[in-house]
Amino acid sequence: MKILLAIILGAFFGYALYKVGATSPKKILSMLRLENLHLAKVILFAIGLSSVLLYLANLVGIFNIDHLSVKSLNTGVILGGIIFGLGFGSIGTCPGTCVGAVSGENFKKALSAILGGLIGAFTFSISYSSLKSMGLISSFDLGKLTLFNLSSEYPSIFDLGFTGLLITGVLFMVGALLLPNSILKK
Repeated sequence: MKILLAIILGAFFGYALYKVGATSPKKILSMLRLENLHLAKVILFAIGLSSVLLYLANLVGIFNIDHLSVKSLNTGVILGGIIFGLGFGSIGTCPGTCVGAVSGENFKKALSAILGGLIGAFTFSISYSSLKSMGLISSFDLGKLTLFNLSSEYPSIFDLGFTGLLITGVLFMVGALLLPNSILKK
């Protein structure tokens, strides 16, 4: 039953990506160039709405957010983010959108992004133990850094915990509504 639900939710997510234009490399690149921020507004609003819904689901006992975890911020995550960002900005697709784009007109770009991601993940997997033993993964290790726990020395200043999820959600949704449609013109 869980796999059927996952397939249905995945299909819904893919359709939603397609409908808002997130499977189009042209629209993604237009967003990254700050020429058309419609997609950015949708992303910000979706993150905000999801945060509020998670807060409410946790509040009424439907979903326990204690099961969610945050990846530690370290050199490996930073380098991976840079590589991901360069690929995302150059090809105009990411892992979530390229799977949805495989069935469309951008088949070759989507397939190359999927293969690149798989090759990158495989390369990292086989080199992880060597990188870790050299200290490259753990150098610059800031731990599980989040928006509401910005300092390990003074966590109580920013530690809003469960309420932070609601605050973040509302701020993201308001930000999406206030964001202009374009910053830079074509």
